[in-house]
Amino acid sequence: MSSTKKDNIKENTNQFKENTDRYLEQQRQQFKDTASNVSNTTEKINENVNSFQDDNRRIFEKNAESLRNNQEQINKTIQEISNNTIEFQKNVLDTYQSSYAQFWDNIKNNNSYWKNFNIPQRYSETYNTLNKNIQNYTVNATNSINEIAVGGVENFNKSLELTQRYYNDIVQNNFNYTRKIERSSPYNR
Repeated sequence: MSSTKKDNIKENTNQFKENTDRYLEQQRQQFKDTASNVSNTTEKINENVNSFQDDNRRIFEKNAESLRNNQEQINKTIQEISNNTIEFQKNVLDTYQSSYAQFWDNIKNNNSYWKNFNIPQRYSETYNTLNKNIQNYTVNATNSINEIAVGGVENFNKSLELTQRYYNDIVQNNFNYTRKIERSSPYNR
């Protein structure tokens, strides 16, 4: 073989090697850029999801507290209205009872049976008992509804937290898988 031919083969081999090295370097750089983009995108998504979850948690806590406060105020108002109504009715019935008692006393000429005539008073006591029971049932029903509503909102918030945790696990697994591929890539050697 002539020296020129050898030089040409050597030059072609060197040029092929340079082209191959340049191509491999471009592939490594593209792979690193892709891995970096995946990592950056994952971090941005995580930040957005965390921000969304924090905002939802603040809104939930604010609404739950407002709901509790309103419920307590409603319960107190119902209690006051019921108490005032019962007291008013009791006063009205007491007034009529004293009038009727005198009337019956006069009719029966002081007969001992009619002196102890307490039908209006018993009516008043029964009515008061019924009103107290209705009031207690109303307050208990309102409290139960409040507990159900708060429980539902708390369950929703827990499901958001679980979703966030599983999402973070999936993203981390994908990121780890990308890193593993990057390390095992023949272009990375």
